[in-house]
Formats: sequence, structure tokens, C-alpha cells
Amino acid sequence: MNYFEKPPSGPLAAYVKCFWTLEYPNAQPVEPEPVIPDGCVEIIFNLSDRFRRFHSNGDVETQASSLLAGQMHSSVLIGPSGNVDLFGIRFHPAGAVRFMRFDMKDIAGRIDPLESVLGSSVRLIEEHLLHQTDFHGRVAIAESYLAGLMRSVSINSSPYIDHALAIISSTQGKISIRDITREVGISERSLERLFNRYVGTTPKAYSRIVRFQRVLREIEGIDSPDILDTALAFGYYDQSHLINDFNQYSGSSPSAFMERSRQMTDIFLPGE
Repeated sequence: MNYFEKPPSGPLAAYVKCFWTLEYPNAQPVEPEPVIPDGCVEIIFNLSDRFRRFHSNGDVETQASSLLAGQMHSSVLIGPSGNVDLFGIRFHPAGAVRFMRFDMKDIAGRIDPLESVLGSSVRLIEEHLLHQTDFHGRVAIAESYLAGLMRSVSINSSPYIDHALAIISSTQGKISIRDITREVGISERSLERLFNRYVGTTPKAYSRIVRFQRVLREIEGIDSPDILDTALAFGYYDQSHLINDFNQYSGSSPSAFMERSRQMTDIFLPGE
């Protein structure tokens, strides 16, 4: 399994966190794994065999070749059906709106075929990516495509959102919404409206995701982490609140999450 990331160049760096690729030739059948919410919207091009999404009601969905994954509120269970060749665009938390003609709340909790969102031009970039096997070449194709989208979409960035996101990140999601609004200088209602527009979720829900991601990075690589100590260290009222977040965001208890094989999950666990 080969995974690589590359930061964008030029003006795209303000909106795109990274381009990434995952190659897994001759993939053997594996148990489906959870993809955990990370606070970012992503575009994913599947350039080989399709992935399957496993729903809680037992349904199994074969995913489209290109996807737009909105701001997720819970884990998604996926698994490869064969060879894996993915190319992805991971946006900054408030970055994807710069390329879309709608509010990010409109795609929250959804994984939609990219063509249904951005139109038939998606087919052309799919074809270009298929014929370009070099990762850096694919990045160049994606950057050109995104630059075109930027020219067709006019939206100003929000200093309020940028400030609020920086505060949430620096405090590891442990700051109250009231304190955020006091520092940013707008009302709670205005902040929530901006978050729904630019990020796709409320500031409270986004803060929970940030805090949970920090917890995962803290316990990653520890054989037997103390869940209670971890919960208290990251501002949870008690262990049960952390367990609730594990159930929502990873689909399992902390102990079950640590015991299972998590190759795909760990790849999409973002760093700082």
C-alpha cells in the first residue's frame, strides 16, 4: 500500500490542504474499515476498481468513480473491491466553498457522484487522470482544473471564519463557542451562519471533530492508553462522553477501535 501527499502551489494553497494518492495493486479482500470525519471536504477520483460503502442497514453500495465527500458527521464504512488507485483533493476546512456554487451545508453528511455536483466537465479530468500515472503529473492536472473552477466562482473569504478556525485548532477544540465569538467579535448566530456557509457544519460540531482527531493522534501507537485520563486531558467531562464520540465518529468503542486493523483509517487520519 503506497500513500503520498503533496501540498498545492500558488494561490491554491489558501484553499487546498493537500493532494494525495493511494495505490494498492492486487488488493486482497479485506474487512471494511471506517473513514473518520476530519473536518475537511474532499474530492476523490477512483481510477481503478470501485470501492464499496457498507450501510448500517446491511445495504452495500458500489460508489461512483469520482466523489465529492461533504463535511461528515459520523464514520463511513468502506472497502475496496479490487485494485486501488485513488487520487484525492483535500480542502482546508473552509476551502471547498471557493470552488462550488452552493453552501457547504448543502452537501454535509453526503458523498455524492462528483459529476452530479460539478457537471460533465468531470469526465474530462477523469480521462486525463487515467492517462497520467505519475502523481506529480496528476497534481498538475488537478491544479489546472481547480484554477478553472476558481475563475467561474466568485466568493470572498471570511476573516471571521479564518479567525474562528485558527482559535479552534490552537485550543484543540476545547474552547466554548461563547469564548470564540468574544474573540472573533461577532454573535453566535452570525458565527453559526458563516460556519454552515463556509465549513458545512456548526462551530460546536466542528470543534467536537477537531477534539476527537486530537484524541486519536494522542493515543495512536500506544498499546494500552488510559481512556479516562485521555478524556479528561482533552476536556471531556468524563469517560462516557469520549466513548460516545468514539461510537459516533469511529463506529465502535475505544477498545474495539484500537484492536481492529486500520490501514485505511490510519491513512486518512490527518496530521497537524
